[in-house]
Amino acid sequence: MKEKRVKWLWIVLILVAAAGGWMLISGRSAQQYGEATTVTGSITTYYNFSGAIEVVRSATVISPAASTVTKIYVQQNDLIEEGDRLIRLDNGTTLKAELTGEVTSLGVSEGSVVTVGDTLAEVMDLTELRVDFQVDEYDVDAIALGKTAIVTVDGTGETFEGTITSLNKRATQSGDLSYYTAGIDLSDVSLPEGILPGMQVTVDVLNQHAEDVVLLSVSAVSFTTDNQPYVLMRDGDTVNQVEITVGINDGNNVEITEGLASGDIVLYEITSTDTFTMLREARQQYVQ
Repeated sequence: MKEKRVKWLWIVLILVAAAGGWMLISGRSAQQYGEATTVTGSITTYYNFSGAIEVVRSATVISPAASTVTKIYVQQNDLIEEGDRLIRLDNGTTLKAELTGEVTSLGVSEGSVVTVGDTLAEVMDLTELRVDFQVDEYDVDAIALGKTAIVTVDGTGETFEGTITSLNKRATQSGDLSYYTAGIDLSDVSLPEGILPGMQVTVDVLNQHAEDVVLLSVSAVSFTTDNQPYVLMRDGDTVNQVEITVGINDGNNVEITEGLASGDIVLYEITSTDTFTMLREARQQYVQ
């Protein structure tokens, strides 16, 4: 079986080499074309924003005085209730939880000497999360309260939908751009397991959508020097340029609004990259 695969690989190599040599000898007349067919379908484009998972409620436990820690009632990652005792100091002060949640950090131990303002612990309510994401001044018009957004967790690739619930209209500056912070409340969202505060996310917000339109692979569309889109179509033994009008483009397919109908076959020139791809695929098929 291995010998047969190697034999087929050599055949493919010879054919590709022969085709390449013929193209070099014959010039344009030997131009090789691939084919793409238009189809009817739907196409959607999105605005893409970067953000992070944040907690809605958290509390930092601060030392109110210079003192020594005499008793710690909790451990890190303990689940606690509002009002539970956390830490006692030797001046008689007992620090209690300001909210129900999890002890996400505990920076002292019994016997630790602390000063005024030292951070002793932090409590987070991990049942209430939100997404905060940054929107630049050019795309802020895309943000509307109540609009649905698709959130992708960058680290895991998992996605979920949420609703935009806030937009802070006080801008922050970064270089020559102004940015605004938009938020998605996740309290009523069924989240994938393992979602934690600080995780980076990508937020997709609907831009344009069209249904029952003629679609064509973007790789089959070319442009003239004055940016007029066109495709190549065969007419007998000749290949002609056909002007088209394009609409929405999602990076893979483009909407054709004029010039083509569904089911039309267009041509595109095969480049050296395409030839290499064909060779690689052939090698994978016959050698693996």
